[in-house]
Amino acid sequence: MQYIRSGQTVMPARLARHRRAWHIWHCYMGIALALILGHGWGVDAVGQATAPTEKALAMEPVVVTATVVPTPLGRTTAPVTVISREQIAAQQAESVIELLRQVPGVHMDQAGARGSVSSVYVRGSDPNFTVVLIDGIKVNDPTNSRGGSFDFSTLSTDNIERIEIVRGPLSAVYGSDAMGGVINIITRRGEGTPTGSVELSAGRFDHYRALLQAGGTLGVMDYAASGSYLDNGRPVEGSRFVGETFHANLGIRPNDVIELRWVLRYAASRSKAFPEQSGGPEFAALRTVDKRDADELTTGITLKHTPLPWWEYNIQLGLYDRREHIDSPGVAPGVQVPPNITDNTFRRTDAIVRHLFSIAHGVQFALGGEGQFEDGTSDGSLLVTLPPPLGRVTVPTNFARSRTILSPFFEVQLSLVPGLLVQGGVRVDFPRKSDTEVSPRVGVSYTLEATRTTFRVNWGEGFKLPSFFALSHPFVGDPALRPETSRSVDVGVSQALWGQRLTMGVTYFYSEFTDLIDFDVNTFRLVNRSQVIAQGVEMSLSARPWPSLSATAHLTYVQTDIKGTTEPLRNRPKWRGGFAVQWYPRPDLDVNLHTVVVGEVPDFSIPTGARTLDVYARVDLAATWTMTKYWKFFLAIDNLFDTAYEEFIGFPAPGMSPRGGVRASF
Repeated sequence: MQYIRSGQTVMPARLARHRRAWHIWHCYMGIALALILGHGWGVDAVGQATAPTEKALAMEPVVVTATVVPTPLGRTTAPVTVISREQIAAQQAESVIELLRQVPGVHMDQAGARGSVSSVYVRGSDPNFTVVLIDGIKVNDPTNSRGGSFDFSTLSTDNIERIEIVRGPLSAVYGSDAMGGVINIITRRGEGTPTGSVELSAGRFDHYRALLQAGGTLGVMDYAASGSYLDNGRPVEGSRFVGETFHANLGIRPNDVIELRWVLRYAASRSKAFPEQSGGPEFAALRTVDKRDADELTTGITLKHTPLPWWEYNIQLGLYDRREHIDSPGVAPGVQVPPNITDNTFRRTDAIVRHLFSIAHGVQFALGGEGQFEDGTSDGSLLVTLPPPLGRVTVPTNFARSRTILSPFFEVQLSLVPGLLVQGGVRVDFPRKSDTEVSPRVGVSYTLEATRTTFRVNWGEGFKLPSFFALSHPFVGDPALRPETSRSVDVGVSQALWGQRLTMGVTYFYSEFTDLIDFDVNTFRLVNRSQVIAQGVEMSLSARPWPSLSATAHLTYVQTDIKGTTEPLRNRPKWRGGFAVQWYPRPDLDVNLHTVVVGEVPDFSIPTGARTLDVYARVDLAATWTMTKYWKFFLAIDNLFDTAYEEFIGFPAPGMSPRGGVRASF
């Protein structure tokens, strides 16, 4: 569970040595194959591989997530990674989970196969310390038992234009929950002549997927829409995931000064998996699995207007609605996780007004306000076994809660000296029935043009309001819980060489999280008690020696410390890294290879107690052949070397998973 943070680690030495040898051998094999395929390295300006053109090398995306004022990627002070549409297509990724594994400072895990809850840890922070946005609309759900973290297993790659990942606190921009970072999924807009496509694919373990897409422009209107069906099959015992998703993005731009845009995402999923901490297929005492059905609706409308050359404003109205049914058999008779049934309903509506001013050369500032209105209910019950003569008793766990947050904000950007950018901002949140929260942030970047060396420094504070579950659950909740807070700093340097074809970077970060909400086994309640320090180093290397060849490499070290105890913070490794190679041996063929290496991870399950999961290395391969303008064929092999590893105790990861497909455009 989210609120059990630490535990002791044990591992049989012989088994550890055997697994470590296997995984290191797999890692070396992956590196060898990459060198055979690529004969070198290459990347684009954002650390993600793109199409083999000089134009792609020179283009630089404008980041809209890191600050209130949109800023070119190379000028942002915050550590930002952008995953482009080209990279998503080239990797043939069906899940956002696989894309995020290649981001420095970000660790993803999943209990077995898709269908289990998947979590993201940014710089060692808890999963519920990361705000997840879809087209700028927040999709975290505070009614769940994970403290409001987002389940990435339900998120497909359909119709995604790019993903922006910002590491570090951004409560100065997004308010509550943005203590560890922000992930913004931005959907595709229509462009050019109207077109459509049909994609069909199938793979091992009875995996099937169908995708329909259409988009283009009609006069002053652009549109992009997609619909998909995915049956992930049965790659791991007990797991199952079936999902349907619909996306739409519609824009109207009658002239150069006004734009109106509407976005919509609807997703329905049905999943099965062994319960968390049950020990999975290997150790679970009960062989019945969790069943979860979820429906999500995300929609919003944005008006953007530039009445004067130095003044722009936009108004955004957003809605997020999620309904989830969970039927869990519990973990084992007589333990603290009994059988339970829960129906959660959550709705968030928000309104944001932003004004952007360019009052002089090198001086920009933004001001505005946001109103969030949240309502959540949970109707559930526990089947508890009591001493005779009571026997088994059904106990209700219902709760309902609402919250209103009003938040003015201000930000300024100064670039008065060549190569120097100073960004600063503050946001004040006024939650109803809670204390006022002030979130400042300052960032500085300086580039030495003569050497193309860039230095960056960032400092910020963040906070997270207690989730509805933590405040209101009748058994473990406490309405007196205080907000969790953070204070973070990072210092980085990057060096561009060879006409920016080679870039190296290193960033040191330090974060202090206080008043963390944890589970007290003595009172069986959630309490504010933990203080955690997370610090480490992110390293990256990117190069593109030729337009047809590109690659990236990354390595992250994170050291976490729970004050007052020697126990480790669970479910996050100290070391993780990887590399990706993209090669175009000919204009109609695209070959991608991705490797991720994850160090030892402390974990806990009820049947086994605390254990340490062994290091592993996983290699994925994808190839796309463009036969004609209208026909594409692809082959993807996940876990190419059939590596045996676990991300949770007793939950084996899927073995080698080949899948192939065809895409017809019209």
